[in-house]
Amino acid sequence: MTMQIRPATPQDKPAIIGLMKKSLGEGLIPKSETLWNWKHEQNPFGASFVLVAEENGTLIGLRVFMQWQWQWRGTVYKAIRAVDTATHPDHQRKGIFKKLNQQQLDTCKQQGIHFIFNTPNDLSRPGNLKMGWVEQGRMPLKFKVVNPIALAYAIAFKKDKSAAGADPTPTQTWDPRVFDLINNYQVHDEHLNTIISPSYIRWRYTNNPLFRYNYFTDFENFLLIGRIKSHSFTRELRLVDCMLFNNASTNRRISSQISKAVLPYCKNNKIQVISFSGQQYQTYRSALNWMGMIPVQNRGPIVTLRDLNMNEKFPELLDIKNWGYSLGDMELF
Repeated sequence: MTMQIRPATPQDKPAIIGLMKKSLGEGLIPKSETLWNWKHEQNPFGASFVLVAEENGTLIGLRVFMQWQWQWRGTVYKAIRAVDTATHPDHQRKGIFKKLNQQQLDTCKQQGIHFIFNTPNDLSRPGNLKMGWVEQGRMPLKFKVVNPIALAYAIAFKKDKSAAGADPTPTQTWDPRVFDLINNYQVHDEHLNTIISPSYIRWRYTNNPLFRYNYFTDFENFLLIGRIKSHSFTRELRLVDCMLFNNASTNRRISSQISKAVLPYCKNNKIQVISFSGQQYQTYRSALNWMGMIPVQNRGPIVTLRDLNMNEKFPELLDIKNWGYSLGDMELF
């Protein structure tokens, strides 16, 4: 029987989960219908584009593009994150991925999607580049060592027994005032930024089934979101999103106020390293000078882009200075 490529239906969901497990294993991200529903159906930007390849009644291939929206200079840009893909182990090297990918590209272009973005790993990046993706470059990464002496001691003598265990981020109840605050958020329109809304924050962070996220706020001027990442020698506070309100970036005291919210948390949770990745750090630099003097380094994941309907404006996307993305926008999940 000839292979058929078609949009997925709700009835395909169990077979899709089974295909992903056969192709990818569980890995760090478990495959389940709960995760699938959250990731691809509850996304406030819209349901994902899901294509499957079928042969003799069996699903043998999957390609998923997740919807996203960016705002820039008064315009909303519809985008796609190239995310989940799977090929049945018995059907490798038949060009299934390439065929699924090309049909997804054609569909998304017809739907008016402007561009695709993702951070592929070293194995998948070469294939993406062959199919028209372009490297923008590595995400910038800012570090702060909370206690250099303690960190040096930990590297030399300690191992963090929780590194491979449960999520070390404390459980935190999200105060409704956080979402009221989001209603007053005005994005920095001179850069490409994810369109932020209460529904986005709830979906992306509050209801995330993969990781727990904590927030830091005074319910007036700032909101930071992060999670704790365990390493073999220490714990890292990974700040993934930052929002300032009421022109707080012009307030000379705002950096001190934020540090007073974050640093005691680090002490209580035995965190030695704080990271802030993405272009967002550059946008809010004056409010984040408590992060210290270690220079920003280009050590993050490589961002790749593909044009669909940007046309002559696409080269502007390749200039990282036009972006204000956070790690939360690019983090794999």
